[in-house]
Amino acid sequence: MKPQPMIKKTYPQEYYMKLDNIAALIKEYRINSGYTQMELAEHLNLHRNTLSRAEGAKNMTVLTLIELCETLEVDMSDLFYEI
Repeated sequence: MKPQPMIKKTYPQEYYMKLDNIAALIKEYRINSGYTQMELAEHLNLHRNTLSRAEGAKNMTVLTLIELCETLEVDMSDLFYEI
């Protein structure tokens, strides 16, 4: 039996707009906390590209989001308040 091709999941455009808002807030909090992307990535033991993708609304795990909030001393609910 031949395996079925994987179908890429699609999400409503509204979800992407929400992700853009969260990503912009993460970047704003990072800058306001005085970190460069490289400094924050090193502090979190992440590759700078991982942080860049998070700030660019490309990819972010929940665990990375939790760690970013803890490090930047941001209440995670603040990221979702405007959504």
